[in-house]
Amino acid sequence: MGSEVKKKDLPIKVLVNFCRVLLGLTFLFSGVVKAIDPVGTQIKLSDYLMAFGMGGMVLESTLLILACLLAGFEILIGSYLAVGAFYRGSSLIALIMMVILTPFTLYLAMENPVEDCGCFGDALVLTNWQTFGKNVFLLLLALIVFIKKKKIVPFVDERRHWVVTLVVTLIAVRFMVGNIKGLPVLDFRPYKVGVDLRSEVLGSVKNPEMTDFSLMDDDMNDVTEEILMDPGYTFLLVSPHLEDASDSGLDLIDDVFDYCANWGYNMIGVTSSGTEAIRQWTENAGAEIKFLFCDEIPLQTMVRSNPGLVLIKDGIIVNKWSYFNIPPDEELSAPLDEISAGRIPDPDPTRTPWAVALLFVLPLLLIVLIDKFKGLIQ
Repeated sequence: MGSEVKKKDLPIKVLVNFCRVLLGLTFLFSGVVKAIDPVGTQIKLSDYLMAFGMGGMVLESTLLILACLLAGFEILIGSYLAVGAFYRGSSLIALIMMVILTPFTLYLAMENPVEDCGCFGDALVLTNWQTFGKNVFLLLLALIVFIKKKKIVPFVDERRHWVVTLVVTLIAVRFMVGNIKGLPVLDFRPYKVGVDLRSEVLGSVKNPEMTDFSLMDDDMNDVTEEILMDPGYTFLLVSPHLEDASDSGLDLIDDVFDYCANWGYNMIGVTSSGTEAIRQWTENAGAEIKFLFCDEIPLQTMVRSNPGLVLIKDGIIVNKWSYFNIPPDEELSAPLDEISAGRIPDPDPTRTPWAVALLFVLPLLLIVLIDKFKGLIQ
């Protein structure tokens, strides 16, 4: 009799645990792509505030913290569901989130205050109706998992659930800090290294994601073609808002300016700020950099750093740096075509989607394997 009940119970148990793992991996994916580009998530949160008439009410630094907390929270809940840790609480939280988000995304689909919800960052851009459909599906999964949570078979013993929390939190924090101080480990945006801006911006078939990229001089003359058609190296010091630009890398920026003057390279500032902000920044920096004007959106998209440094040659983006990792003076000791800074970086196996996936999934698998091994020997 007992074996018959277990056999009847097996399909439900398989379904619940399949839904639980799928829901967990979706949350984990959503959190990781936000953690890859926390500044991008910050910008998306700012877009939401603007759309609902609350722009400027929250400091940018606060939005960045909220972006990191959101990414970390999704990573934790996704990890818990994937391995079955704290499954009672995590299944309830997942259900509450989907109950809130599903009608909200229906509103977004109907009213379209923002074109992209940003739930998967720039890694997977969905329309608002696609996002609503996705959330309806996830709500169904969350309902099944919560209602039948007693059927969940955790992969890790309850006594070691804290290990999942500790390991995942440490990895997520270290990962996000690296992506903020440097640049996102994966670049899903159109202005990535290796892109030919001439063909994308000036070509007969322009990239629709780059139509707002244009460089204007003090007299509001379009000098985009002049800059991109230059066959030599040009450093673009990119700052969407000079008023908010960090002062941390000013000494290194000065060194790059001196390096350009010494070797005959161009160094041009690009900003959406006004002339007064340019004057104040120039006084603080001490480098007489000529500034051009551009809309803030392509500048924010080009480099997730304020300021950031972009190197182009023949219209091709050769390299990008945040103000944390601008090449120091000792690395700029020769012409650009003779040093690594002047070449497109070789592919880095640690900066691939698979590497990022393993960074989060492999520790979870190791925790599960170690837990099962301990269970066998006890």
